Amino acid sequence: MDARIELRKKLLKKTKEQMNEKFAGKEIHIIKAVRLLSDLDSINNLMSENASEWKLRQPSGEAAEAFTQLTENTERIASEKKKLMEFIEKEMGEEFPNFSVLATPVLGAKLLASAGSKKRLCFMPASTIQVLGAEKALFAHMRKHAKSPKHGHLFNHPLMQKLPRFKRGRVARIIAGKLCIALKQDYFNGENTSTKTLKELEKQIEKIASEPVTQKQEQREKELIAQHEENKEGTKPTSEKRDSQKSRTWSPEERRAYFAEKNKTTGMGAGQRQTPFKRNEGNTWQKPHHEGRHFGGGFTPRENKSERPSFGRNENKNKNFGKGRFNKPKHTQKRY
Repeated sequence: MDARIELRKKLLKKTKEQMNEKFAGKEIHIIKAVRLLSDLDSINNLMSENASEWKLRQPSGEAAEAFTQLTENTERIASEKKKLMEFIEKEMGEEFPNFSVLATPVLGAKLLASAGSKKRLCFMPASTIQVLGAEKALFAHMRKHAKSPKHGHLFNHPLMQKLPRFKRGRVARIIAGKLCIALKQDYFNGENTSTKTLKELEKQIEKIASEPVTQKQEQREKELIAQHEENKEGTKPTSEKRDSQKSRTWSPEERRAYFAEKNKTTGMGAGQRQTPFKRNEGNTWQKPHHEGRHFGGGFTPRENKSERPSFGRNENKNKNFGKGRFNKPKHTQKRY
């Protein structure tokens, strides 16, 4: 009982410390503000879209009054967004002087909100900072073996926007490394070297952007753009196309033609997959040019199964055929 009481006290103490770390810090106000900012952003987009559509209908009477009220509300939300952004910039500049300059205040606040607290974010490795905001893609990679994410919130960094797809992962690693160092400086009250580090980072990314593009990278970029446009247009394969793409059973004639064409192009020799057995004019089977234990690649159609040739395994049958390794001669038998 004493051990249980002592364990309970330790757990309560640890929970209180975690609660104080999460809610007593100054960064909790930044987290709440940036989450509210993202909500207001989506609401403002929806309201402005509906207002622009309603304006085309030329409302009159009571509809005009409702339309004016809607436009006033959208303007208020836009002004509230500006105030929140100013608050975030001010608080991030005080709490994270190095980090907010390198990551921009709003992006840094989003990373802070994903981490949960200042301490957790400052002690995170660069690889974790790189994929913050891409949790769904990361767990899909871990569970379903999907492609691993290259970046999360860092995709919205201004230095990442002008780069091609195949260079973003490399640049995201570099930015995450610089942000990790800046967070350590801010947490342990280090000196402010944000302007110098930002210039170095810009030069490094400019050098990567000016590297020549290989033909393979250019082709991959075109394929990704085409795939993105197809997904955007919603051109998905129909059910008939899907059914045609499914595996089906080949007829004997199709198999013979396929293997004959494959052997011509690949130039396969003896001991490898050969052209299927063919019939001669006298309704007899044509034996392949090599003999062995396995009749490489040959097959018998189902309707003519009884006419299968008697060579291959059946030729090599003897008194020891089918017996295990312990029935072999003594000089070939392994000693244990």
